[in-house]
Amino acid sequence: MIRQLSTLLDAPVVNDISFTGEISLATARGARIRMLGTLIWSCLDTSLFAHPPSMLIEHLLNAMMIMLLETVPNNYSGRLAKLASPAIPKHLKRAIEYMHANVALPMNTADIAEAAGTSIRSLQAAFQQFKGTTPLNYLRTIRLEGTRNALMDPTTSLSIAKIAQSWGFSHMGRFAALYRRSFGEMPSTATKQRKPFSE
Repeated sequence: MIRQLSTLLDAPVVNDISFTGEISLATARGARIRMLGTLIWSCLDTSLFAHPPSMLIEHLLNAMMIMLLETVPNNYSGRLAKLASPAIPKHLKRAIEYMHANVALPMNTADIAEAAGTSIRSLQAAFQQFKGTTPLNYLRTIRLEGTRNALMDPTTSLSIAKIAQSWGFSHMGRFAALYRRSFGEMPSTATKQRKPFSE
């Protein structure tokens, strides 16, 4: 569900999803959830399918998770509601693309604004309106999420320090503190969660 939320927000997700309310299956939205659930269950029914259609099931599950995120109240509902707002301005898109392309390099708000072709004030306003955060906090989230994924990659042999540096963290003590505050664990814990790689 984190992957679907990240796609909807067009931003990395750090905090866990917490559903804060309920929805009645008797409502129109609830009925759609029930119908989709019934369809998924029928695809899993081996009495109907000797070999359940895995690709179809995957798409249906993806649709279900998106529907739950958009329908059931949660701690991201406010941000998801903003998706109906005007299209993201081009200078904000350029700023985000610049961050991803140069994530390992030192940069400040002025650097990002220059790359996006806008003023610092306009950049800050755009991030606040469309992403609910500041440019540097957004960059830090990209770096933390990327580092976490790399630390859990079973195919890597890089040390924690090397991985952190490749994602733009130069001070290991500060990185460890930020990582723990964001994920509730030390970076070394993520390396222990690596799943064995099989070809």
